[in-house]
Amino acid sequence: MTLVSVTNKWVKPVEASFEYVLYRFPVNEAVEIPVEAARHIFGYEQENKVPYLTRLAFIQTMNDIPEGIKILEKFRITEATPKPDHFISPVVERVPLPNARRAGGNIRAA
Repeated sequence: MTLVSVTNKWVKPVEASFEYVLYRFPVNEAVEIPVEAARHIFGYEQENKVPYLTRLAFIQTMNDIPEGIKILEKFRITEATPKPDHFISPVVERVPLPNARRAGGNIRAA
């Protein structure tokens, strides 16, 4: 059974069940759950998130979908367990500064 780590970055704790097991997701705490549970609860690796937003009661009508997606994005799902006192952050791509001669500008401060 493959496990994933779910970290709740939303303002409220969330509870959900899968296969008669209740999973609690406290705020700012990583919880390891099976991949199948993450798919069932959060729509992990699924394109259409609407059924999961409805199941979690993040939306009531179709007009609520954009706000529900914002809430769902606050649940960080990773394949590796985060270490205590470390932040989970996406990889940030670093773009080099353009060559001053090629860009035709002056990089010296006035």
